[in-house]
Amino acid sequence: MHGLHEECGVFGIFDNQRPLLSEDVYYGLFALQHRGQESCGMAVSRDGRIDCHKGMGLVGEVFSSEVLQLLHGHIAVGHVRYSTTGGSIYQNAQPLVTHYAQGTFAIAHNGNLTNTEALRGRLGKSGAIFQTETDSEVLAYLIAGNRMRLKSLEEAVSVSMKELKGAYALLLMSKDKLIAARDRFGFKPLCIGQTESGYVFASESCALDSVGATFLRDVLPGEVVVCDASGLHSLPSSEEVMCSRCVFEYIYFARPDSVIDGISVYESRIRAGRLLARQHPVDADVVIGVPESGMDAASGYALESGIPMVRGFVKNNYIGRTFIKP
Repeated sequence: MHGLHEECGVFGIFDNQRPLLSEDVYYGLFALQHRGQESCGMAVSRDGRIDCHKGMGLVGEVFSSEVLQLLHGHIAVGHVRYSTTGGSIYQNAQPLVTHYAQGTFAIAHNGNLTNTEALRGRLGKSGAIFQTETDSEVLAYLIAGNRMRLKSLEEAVSVSMKELKGAYALLLMSKDKLIAARDRFGFKPLCIGQTESGYVFASESCALDSVGATFLRDVLPGEVVVCDASGLHSLPSSEEVMCSRCVFEYIYFARPDSVIDGISVYESRIRAGRLLARQHPVDADVVIGVPESGMDAASGYALESGIPMVRGFVKNNYIGRTFIKP
C-alpha cells in the first residue's frame, strides 16, 4: 500500500518575449525544494514540441548549467516531488508528458486523488496504457480523453475536474498555453505572479519572489486559469466551491516567507504560538523551538508568555527535511 502523502511543488512560466526560461524555473523549483526532495523535472514548449528533462534527487543535482541551456522555450513548467501515489522511482518523476490524438501536453500535479483506482479502471477499459503508478498520469489520460470531444484543452481540464475527488493543484502546458487549476475546496495552494513580459504560477509565493515576479493573486478554489499569447483568462468553477485550506501548509509544509490565500505563513505560526500560550500556560524557565517549522510558533509562545526563548536544538541544514525524506 502506498503512503498517502500530499506535498509536491509546481512552478510554471509563460513569456513570449523570452525564449530561455529554464533558469527561472530552476530558481522557482529551488525555492520550492522544501516541498519535495525525491525527484524533480522541467518541460519546455518550443516550436510546437515539448522537451523534458527530469531525474531523481534535488534540483541542484538534476539540473546542470549545460542542461538548462538546452531547454529553450517560451513556456515552461517544473515540479519537485514528494511521492503521493507511486514509489520513489524515475518513472514517477514529473512533469509527465502525454501524447494523444490532438497533440501533446506536460502536466505537473500536487495533491492526492481519492478516486484514482476507479478512474484508472474506467480509462483502462477505454484503451489507456499506464506507464507509471501515479494519480497524475490518471489525471493526464482523463484530460486527454475529454479533450477529444471538446473544443479546447482548458474546457477539458474544467470538465475533468468535475470527475475528480481529492485535493490538487496542477499546471498543464501545451505547445501554446499554460493552464493552472485548483480543486474546488482550495486545499492545495497555487498562486499567480506577473513579470515584465509574462506570467508565473507557483505552489507558494516565495517562488514568485525568487524570480522577481509580482504577486497578483491566488488561483481561486475550482478555478481554471489560462495563459496564452492574448493574456490571462479565467474559467470559474460551475460547481459549489468552499475554501477549506490544508492547515498543515501553515504548520509545516510552506516556507515562512510565503503568503497563502492572503495569510502569512510566518504570522500564522506566531499566532498559533501565542494562542497556545494563552490556552496552555506553563511554569517554565525557557521556550525551545524544534527546527525549523516549530521555531516561529515557539517565538509566539515566548512573546505571549514572557518566558525567554533559547536555542536548544541545532539542525544540520544539509540533511534535508526529515518528514518528507524518501
